[in-house]
Amino acid sequence: METENWFKLKKYPHIGLPITIFDYKWVKEYVTNDEKIRTHSFLPLIHKCISQRKFRPDKSRVDKTKTKRRFRIKDKKDRNIYFASHIDSLIYSYYNSILVESYENHMKDRSFNESIVAYRKIPLYTGASNNKCNIDFAKSTFEFIKEHKTESLSVIVADVTSFFDNLDHKIIKRQWTKILGNTTLPLDHYNVFKSLTKIKYIEGEQLYNSYDKTMIVERGIANSSKKREFKRIKIEKSFFFKEKNAVAYCEKDDFLSNNLNLIISKNNKRGIPQGSPISATLANVYMLDFDQTVYDKVESIAGFYQRYSDDLIVICEQKYEDEIIRCIRESIENTKIANLEIQPKKTKVYRFESINGMFKGYEIDEITKNPNFNKTLEYLGFSYDGQKVLIKTSGFSKFYRSMIKSFKKSASLARNSKNQDKMIFKSRLYKRFTHKGSKRKLIYRPSKDDKTKYVASKEYSWGNYLSYVYKSDYTMQEINDSSYIKRQSRKMWKNFNHLMKKYGSI
Repeated sequence: METENWFKLKKYPHIGLPITIFDYKWVKEYVTNDEKIRTHSFLPLIHKCISQRKFRPDKSRVDKTKTKRRFRIKDKKDRNIYFASHIDSLIYSYYNSILVESYENHMKDRSFNESIVAYRKIPLYTGASNNKCNIDFAKSTFEFIKEHKTESLSVIVADVTSFFDNLDHKIIKRQWTKILGNTTLPLDHYNVFKSLTKIKYIEGEQLYNSYDKTMIVERGIANSSKKREFKRIKIEKSFFFKEKNAVAYCEKDDFLSNNLNLIISKNNKRGIPQGSPISATLANVYMLDFDQTVYDKVESIAGFYQRYSDDLIVICEQKYEDEIIRCIRESIENTKIANLEIQPKKTKVYRFESINGMFKGYEIDEITKNPNFNKTLEYLGFSYDGQKVLIKTSGFSKFYRSMIKSFKKSASLARNSKNQDKMIFKSRLYKRFTHKGSKRKLIYRPSKDDKTKYVASKEYSWGNYLSYVYKSDYTMQEINDSSYIKRQSRKMWKNFNHLMKKYGSI
């Protein structure tokens, strides 16, 4: 069945049973009806806090220990994600498609069109079917630096503090109206706006506990390949939701009858939920005036400006360094332009210049201007020292930790399985963590008409992290003139085989 791009089905459990492809007709009639959306009652969002661990050396320790773990401290970065119900998510997705079209029409004649790169489909070249990604955006930045290596450059990298949590509701409404070309926000759009700014949510764990740690799961029916049934079962931990194919906490009517007391209202004048299908586009719409102001300033001194969501980078001659930093801070803090904040500690300043005949990049202290030659420019997951581009080592560390975790889980499943040989399933590990699974390719499935033949589907096998490594290496070849990035991954095959020997047979 052919559907519009906004019809994107979600698999996470929520209030009410999931929507399927067979619901497309009535969903389209509903979400495209202005009057129905004007009066639509949005269900509360489900909130989850996702913690990301970051490992940092503990330089304050001087004592010697038997394990290196004692020499490291764990930083934790919390991300608050809000999930909309399945029908609400499709409403946001549809209105996002309207906003994207209006935003792109607004941007095509703007001078800073090519400087705003996040959450947009930007072709690799005119007429190309493939779009650019963070690798291409980082490359264009490093290329600008390399092309101006005869000059003494300053590179300012800034990160907006708690971006989505601090968006001013008045500015959102003003820019939303402006992008639609109206003087006031249409009533259906206004109802969507209210649902994003007057946030009502439920803690997922509380709702789960209110049903005595049971969830509605989807199960097949004996002797039928197509029919499915839904039933409530006990699930010991929320960690196992995906494994048990949990599809809902409860039915909508059940929730409205028994659990309205769990709803939390967030009566704030700033912030929108991170995770909704429309949030990313709204962030770009919100920053329109800021982008224009900073771009005009940077363009006037023949510099380079790029913004990727809440990360922005400016490249200019060193004599304009303080002037540009001041412009960025004044514009971001201006209550009529952005009304946001960039913390000084989140502003990194780098310099690129010829030192002893070598073009070199290094970090400087913004206040004292003291250089730190051990730190080089980091942007969009890459580092650049003026000579070569590399992937940040934290990316490989995360990949290796994921590899160890998967081997341990596979070993645990094998140990507790009924198989006599107690061998782990190796094919999935090879596909996920080695070059054998790195090739991106179209997936073929058995034909409905002839089961002996395979036909191309619309799905792709997107490869693994090494696919990203190889693509990065290929894209950065023009700057590196060698396979420096691919060399970074050489230890991964050795590490994989070491883990295979350790956990391959239990």
